[in-house]
This record gives sequence, C-alpha cells and structure tokens, in this order.
Amino acid sequence: MRSKFLAITCIIWIALICEPICLAEIGKTTDNGTYTDIPQDIVVCTGWHALCTASPDCIMHGDKADCNCMRVNETHIVVTSEIQDPVVKNQTQAKCTNKHPCDVDQAPVCSAIKYGQYEVSGVKYDWVSTYSYRGWCSLLMLRPVACDQNATGYSGDMYSAICDGAPCTENQNASNPDKPLTCECRVKDTPFVGMNGSCTGENGGIMSSMPLWAWDFRNNTYPFPMPGYEYVQGACEPLKSDLWPPR
Repeated sequence: MRSKFLAITCIIWIALICEPICLAEIGKTTDNGTYTDIPQDIVVCTGWHALCTASPDCIMHGDKADCNCMRVNETHIVVTSEIQDPVVKNQTQAKCTNKHPCDVDQAPVCSAIKYGQYEVSGVKYDWVSTYSYRGWCSLLMLRPVACDQNATGYSGDMYSAICDGAPCTENQNASNPDKPLTCECRVKDTPFVGMNGSCTGENGGIMSSMPLWAWDFRNNTYPFPMPGYEYVQGACEPLKSDLWPPR
C-alpha cells in the first residue's frame, strides 16, 4: 500500500511541477486500431542521489550549466523521458509502462543510479540528479518570485537550469560543504520561479528552478495539496548534505 501511495503522490507532483506530461493517457491507438502500451512517465527509486533544488549560482556553458548540488539518501523520482543514459532509458521505458508499471526500485534506472552504472557520452557517473521530497519544504524559505523574460521592464536572468536526469561528479574543492556535487544541467529560456526574492543568480551564474506556472504566488504554496507528508518528514529538516560514506 505504501509503495502505491508514493507512486500516486509522485504522479501528482510530476503533473504539476515538471514539464507538462499527459498522465491521463494510458495507451495509444494506432491508425489500424491496434492498442500500444506507452512508457511510464515517472518511476520511484530509493537511495543516494543528487538534489539540485534551488542552486543559485549555476555556471552556463553553451546549452548546459554546472550546478552545485546536495547529495541525499531518500526516496526520489525519475522522469523517464529525461534519462540521459540511452541504454538505461530504453530499458526503463520498455520494462516500465502504463499497462505494466514498475514498483519502487524495479526500474532499471534505479539500479543504474544506485550502482554507478548511469552512462552519459561514454562516462559512467556515481551521482545523478533527480527530484526528492526534501525539496518540498525548501521553497518557502527561498522567497519565490515570478521571472518572466517577456514581461515589460524585466531585468533578471534570461535562462534557468533544469537538472532532471543530469549526470553529476564529486567536487573536491566545493566551497559549500552542503553541496559537494557538480551536476551538468540543461538550460532553458522560458519563464521560471526565482529564488531569494530575485530573478538573478548569484556570483554571475543562473539558478536551478522550475516552471513559472508551478507555484501559487497568491497563496505562497504549490498549487495543490502535499499528500504523503507522514512518509517524508525528512524533507522539512534543515537542508544539508548527508554523511558520505553512510555510517
């Protein structure tokens, strides 16, 4: 029952926080009327992963940005369309479908992340950026603001970083011990939620964020209730890096 609840919780979050996904569709019908199953939109994993929630100083290089991120050990979710390891992506989308969904830790991508088998451009990574529940409670502390590049008089950053599925490495020279990982995130030029009351990143960088429509500014909350808090109380503890290696 718990795993099913978490899966439903994740689906709600993905539908509203990540880029728009049609979760209502449970399959496709081809022109000749043949029913075809489609890949599961998200899968749920457990264990260590990178978390880039509200990194304010990501450094752009072309269409990517390097973000300083936390490493945490907790339940997390992976958007299957954002998996950057092509082999693992194909395996996950083939095994985990809406007709035959994967339960917690059953998706091939979960094993790839857990055992350092996530490969991007010929390099295997021990750390991968995904979304976990710790990010739920942090946004209120960061004074979110609307950042729309098309608005009259706008003077903030034109870009933000999206870190879903990004490969990450340990940064031995990290200036912030709570963010010892560097993740290579995608860069987008669409409206986003600014942090710390600003639309401008710190130290000349851009911030990792989420789409503008994913935050209710009038009520200062997500635009939907946060179910499952009893399972994710650790999400509201002070943000910090977990101990590594685990003790």
